[in-house]
Amino acid sequence: MLRARKPQGQLVITIEQVAEARARFGDHVARTPLLRSHSFSRLSGRDVYLKAECMQRAGSFKIRGALNVVSRLEGAPVVAASAGNHAQGVALAARIAGSPCTVFMPTNAAIPKIKATQDYGAKVKLKGRNLADAVEAARQHAEKTGAKFVHPYDDELIIAGQATLGMEVVEQLPEVGTVVVPTGGGGLLAGTALAVKTLRPEAKVIGVEAAAAGVYAASMARGELVTDYPRNNPTIADGIAVTVPSPHVWELVQRHVDSVITVEDSQTMAALTLILERSKLMVEAAGAVGVAALLEGLIPDDAPDPVVVVLSGGNIDLLMLGKVVRHGLQASGRFAQFTVHVPDQPGSLAGILDAIARRGANVVQVDHHREGLDMPFGQVEIEISVETRDSGHAESIAKALAPYLARGQ
Repeated sequence: MLRARKPQGQLVITIEQVAEARARFGDHVARTPLLRSHSFSRLSGRDVYLKAECMQRAGSFKIRGALNVVSRLEGAPVVAASAGNHAQGVALAARIAGSPCTVFMPTNAAIPKIKATQDYGAKVKLKGRNLADAVEAARQHAEKTGAKFVHPYDDELIIAGQATLGMEVVEQLPEVGTVVVPTGGGGLLAGTALAVKTLRPEAKVIGVEAAAAGVYAASMARGELVTDYPRNNPTIADGIAVTVPSPHVWELVQRHVDSVITVEDSQTMAALTLILERSKLMVEAAGAVGVAALLEGLIPDDAPDPVVVVLSGGNIDLLMLGKVVRHGLQASGRFAQFTVHVPDQPGSLAGILDAIARRGANVVQVDHHREGLDMPFGQVEIEISVETRDSGHAESIAKALAPYLARGQ
Protein backbone atom coordinates (compact mmCIF):
# COMPACT_ATOMS: atom_id res chain seq x y z
CA MET A 1 0.00 0.00 0.00
CA LEU A 2 1.34 3.44 -0.94
CA ARG A 3 1.78 5.84 1.95
CA ALA A 4 2.74 9.49 2.02
CA ARG A 5 5.38 11.29 4.00
CA LYS A 6 4.63 13.69 6.81
CA PRO A 7 3.17 17.00 5.61
CA GLN A 8 5.26 20.14 5.57
CA GLY A 9 2.59 22.82 5.04
CA GLN A 10 0.48 24.85 7.41
CA LEU A 11 -3.02 24.45 5.94
CA VAL A 12 -5.58 24.02 8.71
CA ILE A 13 -9.25 23.23 8.15
CA THR A 14 -11.10 22.31 11.33
CA ILE A 15 -14.17 20.16 11.84
CA GLU A 16 -15.85 23.30 13.18
CA GLN A 17 -15.33 24.95 9.79
CA VAL A 18 -16.87 21.91 8.13
CA ALA A 19 -19.88 22.12 10.45
CA GLU A 20 -20.17 25.84 9.71
CA ALA A 21 -20.14 25.08 5.97
CA ARG A 22 -22.99 22.63 6.45
CA ALA A 23 -24.97 25.17 8.44
CA ARG A 24 -24.82 27.46 5.41
CA PHE A 25 -26.49 24.86 3.23
CA GLY A 26 -29.90 25.04 4.87
CA ASP A 27 -32.18 22.81 2.82
CA HIS A 28 -30.34 23.56 -0.43
CA VAL A 29 -28.00 20.56 -0.20
CA ALA A 30 -29.39 17.05 0.16
CA ARG A 31 -28.29 14.60 2.82
CA THR A 32 -27.77 11.83 0.31
CA PRO A 33 -28.63 8.24 1.26
CA LEU A 34 -26.13 5.62 2.40
CA LEU A 35 -27.31 2.33 0.91
CA ARG A 36 -26.22 -1.15 1.92
CA SER A 37 -25.34 -3.08 -1.23
CA HIS A 38 -25.96 -6.81 -0.90
CA SER A 39 -24.86 -7.35 -4.50
CA PHE A 40 -21.50 -5.64 -4.17
CA SER A 41 -20.96 -7.14 -0.73
CA ARG A 42 -21.38 -10.60 -2.24
CA LEU A 43 -19.27 -9.87 -5.32
CA SER A 44 -16.39 -8.35 -3.35
CA GLY A 45 -16.55 -10.40 -0.15
CA ARG A 46 -16.74 -7.14 1.84
CA ASP A 47 -19.48 -5.35 3.78
CA VAL A 48 -20.31 -2.61 1.29
CA TYR A 49 -22.34 0.58 1.48
CA LEU A 50 -22.85 3.09 -1.34
CA LYS A 51 -22.93 6.83 -0.61
CA ALA A 52 -25.32 7.91 -3.36
CA GLU A 53 -24.03 11.41 -4.05
CA CYS A 54 -25.23 10.85 -7.61
CA MET A 55 -28.63 11.78 -6.15
CA GLN A 56 -27.36 15.18 -4.97
CA ARG A 57 -28.77 18.44 -6.38
CA ALA A 58 -27.10 19.33 -9.69
CA GLY A 59 -26.13 15.67 -9.93
CA SER A 60 -22.89 15.59 -7.94
CA PHE A 61 -21.07 16.57 -4.76
CA LYS A 62 -19.90 19.86 -6.34
CA ILE A 63 -22.76 21.92 -4.90
CA ARG A 64 -21.30 21.41 -1.39
CA GLY A 65 -18.06 23.28 -2.00
CA ALA A 66 -19.53 25.77 -4.43
CA LEU A 67 -22.26 26.90 -2.02
CA ASN A 68 -19.74 27.24 0.81
CA VAL A 69 -17.87 29.75 -1.33
CA VAL A 70 -20.66 31.61 -3.10
CA SER A 71 -22.91 31.99 -0.05
CA ARG A 72 -20.27 34.28 1.50
CA LEU A 73 -20.17 36.78 -1.40
CA GLU A 74 -23.39 38.68 -0.64
CA GLY A 75 -24.57 38.53 -4.25
CA ALA A 76 -21.26 39.49 -5.87
CA PRO A 77 -20.71 38.01 -9.35
CA VAL A 78 -18.83 34.74 -9.80
CA VAL A 79 -17.03 33.04 -12.65
CA ALA A 80 -15.96 29.41 -13.06
CA ALA A 81 -14.50 27.09 -15.66
CA SER A 82 -15.58 23.51 -16.09
CA ALA A 83 -16.56 20.86 -18.60
CA GLY A 84 -19.38 19.55 -16.45
CA ASN A 85 -20.12 19.02 -12.75
CA HIS A 86 -18.33 22.04 -11.30
CA ALA A 87 -20.12 24.25 -13.83
CA GLN A 88 -23.52 23.00 -12.69
CA GLY A 89 -22.59 23.17 -9.00
CA VAL A 90 -21.43 26.77 -9.21
CA ALA A 91 -24.39 27.78 -11.37
CA LEU A 92 -26.86 26.35 -8.87
CA ALA A 93 -25.00 27.83 -5.90
CA ALA A 94 -25.01 31.23 -7.58
CA ARG A 95 -28.74 31.02 -8.24
CA ILE A 96 -29.36 30.13 -4.58
CA ALA A 97 -27.13 32.97 -3.34
CA GLY A 98 -28.36 35.53 -5.85
CA SER A 99 -24.98 36.00 -7.56
CA PRO A 100 -24.64 36.60 -11.30
CA CYS A 101 -22.70 33.66 -12.74
CA THR A 102 -20.57 33.18 -15.84
CA VAL A 103 -19.15 29.78 -16.71
CA PHE A 104 -16.51 29.15 -19.34
CA MET A 105 -16.66 25.71 -20.93
CA PRO A 106 -14.55 24.10 -23.68
CA THR A 107 -16.08 24.14 -27.14
CA ASN A 108 -16.31 20.34 -27.07
CA ALA A 109 -18.27 20.20 -23.79
CA ALA A 110 -21.26 17.87 -23.88
CA ILE A 111 -24.42 19.64 -25.02
CA PRO A 112 -26.54 18.28 -22.11
CA LYS A 113 -24.03 19.69 -19.61
CA ILE A 114 -24.03 23.08 -21.33
CA LYS A 115 -27.83 23.13 -21.32
CA ALA A 116 -28.03 22.07 -17.65
CA THR A 117 -25.60 24.84 -16.63
CA GLN A 118 -27.68 27.39 -18.52
CA ASP A 119 -30.88 26.07 -16.94
CA TYR A 120 -29.41 26.81 -13.50
CA GLY A 121 -29.13 30.44 -14.57
CA ALA A 122 -25.49 30.77 -15.61
CA LYS A 123 -24.26 32.58 -18.69
CA VAL A 124 -22.18 30.02 -20.57
CA LYS A 125 -19.27 31.02 -22.79
CA LEU A 126 -17.55 28.39 -24.93
CA LYS A 127 -13.84 29.00 -25.08
CA GLY A 128 -10.91 26.85 -26.19
CA ARG A 129 -10.56 23.19 -27.01
CA ASN A 130 -9.80 21.95 -23.50
CA LEU A 131 -10.38 22.79 -19.85
CA ALA A 132 -7.05 24.60 -19.50
CA ASP A 133 -8.14 27.11 -22.17
CA ALA A 134 -11.48 27.61 -20.41
CA VAL A 135 -9.75 28.15 -17.04
CA GLU A 136 -7.46 30.78 -18.54
CA ALA A 137 -10.44 32.57 -20.08
CA ALA A 138 -12.28 32.48 -16.74
CA ARG A 139 -9.27 33.93 -14.88
CA GLN A 140 -8.99 36.73 -17.43
CA HIS A 141 -12.71 37.43 -17.02
CA ALA A 142 -12.25 37.61 -13.24
CA GLU A 143 -9.35 40.05 -13.56
CA LYS A 144 -11.26 42.22 -16.01
CA THR A 145 -14.62 42.31 -14.21
CA GLY A 146 -13.76 41.73 -10.57
CA ALA A 147 -15.91 38.58 -10.43
CA LYS A 148 -14.88 35.93 -7.91
CA PHE A 149 -13.16 32.99 -9.61
CA VAL A 150 -14.43 29.78 -8.02
CA HIS A 151 -11.75 27.12 -8.35
CA PRO A 152 -13.01 23.53 -8.60
CA TYR A 153 -10.66 22.10 -5.94
CA ASP A 154 -7.64 24.25 -4.98
CA ASP A 155 -9.50 26.33 -2.41
CA GLU A 156 -9.89 25.92 1.37
CA LEU A 157 -13.59 26.79 1.34
CA ILE A 158 -14.24 24.34 -1.48
CA ILE A 159 -12.47 21.59 0.46
CA ALA A 160 -14.37 22.42 3.67
CA GLY A 161 -17.65 22.24 1.77
CA GLN A 162 -16.78 18.87 0.23
CA ALA A 163 -15.79 17.66 3.71
CA THR A 164 -19.46 17.75 4.73
CA LEU A 165 -19.85 14.51 2.78
CA GLY A 166 -17.34 12.79 5.06
CA MET A 167 -19.14 14.16 8.11
CA GLU A 168 -22.40 12.68 6.80
CA VAL A 169 -20.81 9.27 6.23
CA VAL A 170 -19.64 9.03 9.86
CA GLU A 171 -23.02 10.19 11.14
CA GLN A 172 -24.87 7.67 8.97
CA LEU A 173 -22.49 4.78 9.73
CA PRO A 174 -20.56 5.46 12.96
CA GLU A 175 -18.71 2.13 12.70
CA VAL A 176 -17.39 2.87 9.17
CA GLY A 177 -14.08 1.13 8.54
CA THR A 178 -13.04 2.39 5.09
CA VAL A 179 -14.19 5.19 2.80
CA VAL A 180 -13.37 4.95 -0.93
CA VAL A 181 -13.46 8.26 -2.80
CA PRO A 182 -13.32 9.01 -6.56
CA THR A 183 -10.46 11.45 -7.11
CA GLY A 184 -9.76 14.03 -9.81
CA GLY A 185 -8.57 17.41 -8.56
CA GLY A 186 -8.82 15.95 -5.09
CA GLY A 187 -11.07 18.39 -3.26
CA LEU A 188 -13.56 15.66 -2.38
CA LEU A 189 -10.81 13.26 -1.29
CA ALA A 190 -9.05 15.86 0.88
CA GLY A 191 -12.26 17.08 2.50
CA THR A 192 -13.74 13.65 3.07
CA ALA A 193 -10.48 12.38 4.56
CA LEU A 194 -10.21 15.38 6.86
CA ALA A 195 -13.72 14.87 8.24
CA VAL A 196 -13.54 11.08 8.51
CA LYS A 197 -10.12 11.04 10.20
CA THR A 198 -11.20 13.75 12.65
CA LEU A 199 -14.42 12.01 13.65
CA ARG A 200 -13.21 8.39 13.35
CA PRO A 201 -9.39 8.30 13.35
CA GLU A 202 -9.17 4.52 13.04
CA ALA A 203 -10.99 4.49 9.67
CA LYS A 204 -9.07 4.22 6.39
CA VAL A 205 -9.57 6.64 3.49
CA ILE A 206 -8.63 5.56 -0.03
CA GLY A 207 -8.67 7.67 -3.18
CA VAL A 208 -9.31 6.16 -6.61
CA GLU A 209 -8.15 7.83 -9.82
CA ALA A 210 -8.48 6.97 -13.49
CA ALA A 211 -5.22 5.38 -14.65
CA ALA A 212 -4.90 8.04 -17.35
CA ALA A 213 -4.91 10.79 -14.70
CA GLY A 214 -3.21 9.20 -11.69
CA VAL A 215 -1.38 12.27 -10.48
CA TYR A 216 -1.96 11.77 -6.74
CA ALA A 217 -1.15 8.04 -6.92
CA ALA A 218 2.10 9.00 -8.62
CA SER A 219 2.74 11.67 -5.98
CA MET A 220 2.17 9.17 -3.16
CA ALA A 221 4.59 6.75 -4.82
CA ARG A 222 7.24 9.43 -5.29
CA GLY A 223 6.70 11.01 -1.87
CA GLU A 224 6.34 14.49 -3.33
CA LEU A 225 3.83 16.36 -5.45
CA VAL A 226 4.14 15.43 -9.13
CA THR A 227 3.75 18.55 -11.27
CA ASP A 228 4.85 17.12 -14.63
CA TYR A 229 2.24 14.39 -15.02
CA PRO A 230 1.35 13.70 -18.69
CA ARG A 231 -1.69 15.66 -19.78
CA ASN A 232 -4.58 15.06 -22.15
CA ASN A 233 -4.57 11.28 -21.82
CA PRO A 234 -8.04 10.14 -22.89
CA THR A 235 -10.29 8.45 -20.32
CA ILE A 236 -13.96 7.56 -20.10
CA ALA A 237 -13.92 9.08 -16.60
CA ASP A 238 -13.70 12.64 -17.93
CA GLY A 239 -15.08 14.09 -14.69
CA ILE A 240 -11.85 13.16 -12.87
CA ALA A 241 -9.42 13.60 -15.78
CA VAL A 242 -7.33 16.10 -13.81
CA THR A 243 -3.53 16.05 -14.03
CA VAL A 244 -2.78 19.46 -12.50
CA PRO A 245 -2.64 18.75 -8.75
CA SER A 246 -3.40 21.12 -5.89
CA PRO A 247 -0.84 21.99 -3.19
CA HIS A 248 -3.72 22.44 -0.71
CA VAL A 249 -5.13 19.03 -1.58
CA TRP A 250 -1.71 17.39 -1.50
CA GLU A 251 -1.03 18.68 1.98
CA LEU A 252 -4.27 17.15 3.27
CA VAL A 253 -3.74 13.93 1.32
CA GLN A 254 -0.36 13.45 3.01
CA ARG A 255 -1.93 14.05 6.38
CA HIS A 256 -5.16 12.06 6.17
CA VAL A 257 -5.26 9.67 3.17
CA ASP A 258 -4.03 6.09 3.53
CA SER A 259 -3.57 5.27 -0.14
CA VAL A 260 -4.46 6.32 -3.68
CA ILE A 261 -4.98 3.68 -6.36
CA THR A 262 -5.89 3.73 -10.06
CA VAL A 263 -8.29 1.80 -12.28
CA GLU A 264 -8.42 1.23 -16.02
CA ASP A 265 -11.30 2.42 -18.20
CA SER A 266 -12.42 -1.15 -18.95
CA GLN A 267 -12.77 -1.79 -15.20
CA THR A 268 -14.71 1.45 -14.75
CA MET A 269 -17.14 0.66 -17.57
CA ALA A 270 -17.81 -2.81 -16.20
CA ALA A 271 -18.45 -1.31 -12.75
CA LEU A 272 -20.76 1.37 -14.11
CA THR A 273 -22.80 -1.28 -15.90
CA LEU A 274 -23.12 -3.33 -12.72
CA ILE A 275 -24.17 -0.28 -10.69
CA LEU A 276 -26.96 0.41 -13.17
CA GLU A 277 -28.02 -3.22 -13.25
CA ARG A 278 -27.76 -4.14 -9.57
CA SER A 279 -28.23 -0.86 -7.67
CA LYS A 280 -30.55 0.90 -10.15
CA LEU A 281 -28.53 4.12 -9.79
CA MET A 282 -27.53 6.46 -12.62
CA VAL A 283 -23.81 7.07 -12.13
CA GLU A 284 -21.27 8.70 -14.44
CA ALA A 285 -17.97 6.96 -15.17
CA ALA A 286 -16.02 9.22 -12.81
CA GLY A 287 -18.41 8.29 -10.01
CA ALA A 288 -17.98 4.55 -10.63
CA VAL A 289 -14.20 4.24 -10.17
CA GLY A 290 -14.52 3.36 -6.48
CA VAL A 291 -16.77 0.42 -7.27
CA ALA A 292 -14.33 -0.61 -10.01
CA ALA A 293 -11.48 -0.69 -7.47
CA LEU A 294 -13.64 -2.70 -5.06
CA LEU A 295 -14.66 -5.31 -7.63
CA GLU A 296 -11.10 -5.66 -8.93
CA GLY A 297 -9.83 -6.45 -5.43
CA LEU A 298 -7.67 -3.32 -5.31
CA ILE A 299 -8.83 -2.16 -1.88
CA PRO A 300 -6.03 -3.14 0.53
CA ASP A 301 -6.67 -6.14 2.76
CA ASP A 302 -5.91 -4.08 5.87
CA ALA A 303 -8.73 -1.63 5.02
CA PRO A 304 -11.48 -2.79 7.41
CA ASP A 305 -15.18 -3.30 6.86
CA PRO A 306 -17.68 -1.82 6.53
CA VAL A 307 -16.55 -0.17 3.30
CA VAL A 308 -18.34 2.96 2.08
CA VAL A 309 -17.88 3.66 -1.63
CA VAL A 310 -18.77 7.19 -2.72
CA LEU A 311 -20.72 7.46 -5.98
CA SER A 312 -19.65 11.04 -6.58
CA GLY A 313 -21.86 12.01 -9.51
CA GLY A 314 -24.55 11.00 -11.96
CA ASN A 315 -24.26 13.52 -14.79
CA ILE A 316 -23.83 11.22 -17.77
CA ASP A 317 -24.85 12.00 -21.33
CA LEU A 318 -27.51 9.49 -22.35
CA LEU A 319 -25.83 8.96 -25.73
CA MET A 320 -22.57 8.24 -23.94
CA LEU A 321 -24.39 5.97 -21.50
CA GLY A 322 -25.37 3.58 -24.29
CA LYS A 323 -21.77 3.34 -25.48
CA VAL A 324 -20.43 2.85 -21.97
CA VAL A 325 -22.96 0.15 -21.12
CA ARG A 326 -22.11 -1.70 -24.34
CA HIS A 327 -18.39 -1.56 -23.52
CA GLY A 328 -19.10 -2.52 -19.91
CA LEU A 329 -21.12 -5.55 -20.98
CA GLN A 330 -18.35 -6.58 -23.33
CA ALA A 331 -15.68 -6.14 -20.64
CA SER A 332 -17.67 -8.34 -18.25
CA GLY A 333 -18.37 -11.03 -20.87
CA ARG A 334 -22.05 -10.17 -21.26
CA PHE A 335 -21.75 -9.00 -24.86
CA ALA A 336 -19.48 -10.13 -27.70
CA GLN A 337 -18.84 -9.17 -31.30
CA PHE A 338 -17.47 -11.53 -33.92
CA THR A 339 -16.30 -10.88 -37.47
CA VAL A 340 -16.33 -13.96 -39.69
CA HIS A 341 -15.41 -14.64 -43.33
CA VAL A 342 -17.52 -17.27 -45.08
CA PRO A 343 -18.21 -18.38 -48.67
CA ASP A 344 -20.68 -16.10 -50.47
CA GLN A 345 -23.25 -18.79 -51.05
CA PRO A 346 -26.66 -19.81 -49.68
CA GLY A 347 -26.57 -21.34 -46.21
CA SER A 348 -23.28 -19.80 -45.01
CA LEU A 349 -24.92 -17.27 -42.73
CA ALA A 350 -27.44 -19.84 -41.53
CA GLY A 351 -24.62 -22.16 -40.53
CA ILE A 352 -22.91 -19.46 -38.46
CA LEU A 353 -26.15 -18.48 -36.74
CA ASP A 354 -26.95 -22.12 -36.02
CA ALA A 355 -23.54 -22.60 -34.36
CA ILE A 356 -24.26 -19.62 -32.10
CA ALA A 357 -27.82 -20.74 -31.33
CA ARG A 358 -26.69 -24.25 -30.36
CA ARG A 359 -24.54 -22.66 -27.67
CA GLY A 360 -27.48 -20.76 -26.18
CA ALA A 361 -26.51 -17.21 -27.19
CA ASN A 362 -28.84 -14.53 -28.50
CA VAL A 363 -27.90 -12.69 -31.71
CA VAL A 364 -28.82 -9.00 -31.50
CA GLN A 365 -27.35 -7.66 -34.74
CA VAL A 366 -25.97 -8.97 -38.04
CA ASP A 367 -24.13 -6.85 -40.65
CA HIS A 368 -23.40 -8.48 -44.01
CA HIS A 369 -20.62 -6.94 -46.21
CA ARG A 370 -19.88 -7.90 -49.80
CA GLU A 371 -18.43 -4.76 -51.35
CA GLY A 372 -15.54 -2.44 -50.58
CA LEU A 373 -13.51 -5.00 -48.64
CA ASP A 374 -10.06 -6.36 -49.42
CA MET A 375 -11.20 -9.98 -49.48
CA PRO A 376 -10.79 -12.89 -51.89
CA PHE A 377 -13.44 -13.27 -54.57
CA GLY A 378 -16.31 -15.44 -53.40
CA GLN A 379 -15.95 -14.53 -49.71
CA VAL A 380 -18.23 -12.33 -47.59
CA GLU A 381 -17.63 -10.65 -44.24
CA ILE A 382 -20.28 -10.88 -41.51
CA GLU A 383 -20.21 -8.90 -38.24
CA ILE A 384 -22.34 -10.47 -35.51
CA SER A 385 -23.25 -8.96 -32.12
CA VAL A 386 -24.24 -11.51 -29.48
CA GLU A 387 -25.58 -11.43 -25.91
CA THR A 388 -23.64 -13.86 -23.74
CA ARG A 389 -23.84 -15.06 -20.14
CA ASP A 390 -20.21 -14.49 -19.16
CA SER A 391 -16.67 -14.48 -20.57
CA GLY A 392 -16.53 -18.29 -20.61
CA HIS A 393 -19.70 -18.42 -22.69
CA ALA A 394 -18.25 -15.88 -25.15
CA GLU A 395 -15.05 -17.91 -25.41
CA SER A 396 -16.99 -21.09 -26.21
CA ILE A 397 -18.71 -19.31 -29.11
CA ALA A 398 -15.40 -17.93 -30.35
CA LYS A 399 -13.98 -21.46 -30.31
CA ALA A 400 -16.91 -22.76 -32.34
CA LEU A 401 -16.47 -19.98 -34.91
CA ALA A 402 -12.66 -20.22 -34.96
CA PRO A 403 -12.39 -21.58 -38.55
CA TYR A 404 -14.26 -18.54 -39.84
CA LEU A 405 -13.05 -15.72 -37.61
CA ALA A 406 -11.36 -12.78 -39.31
CA ARG A 407 -7.65 -12.40 -38.69
CA GLY A 408 -6.93 -10.67 -35.37
CA GLN A 409 -10.00 -12.02 -33.55
